[in-house]
Amino acid sequence: MNTPNFHVIKVYYIGATNSKPSRVKLVSERFKVSKTIEYDHQFNGICDIALDWLSKNGFNIIGKAEGKDCYYIISDTFNSIIANS
Repeated sequence: MNTPNFHVIKVYYIGATNSKPSRVKLVSERFKVSKTIEYDHQFNGICDIALDWLSKNGFNIIGKAEGKDCYYIISDTFNSIIANS
């Protein structure tokens, strides 16, 4: 069986603190690195924010899934998320 390999990016919400606004954290399961981006209220939630950021930074998105308190975005782009900051 020929099963393709993909890049999985975990996405979750980080609530506001006294000194920082709400944020969205993207974690590359492949490279074990993370990128935190601002929560953008023009979108309909953290998954849409992450999809927009990833698309604008050259990632080809092929799917998404829901996890417990997170989302998983599946890409066939194997770039590191921190290389695209």
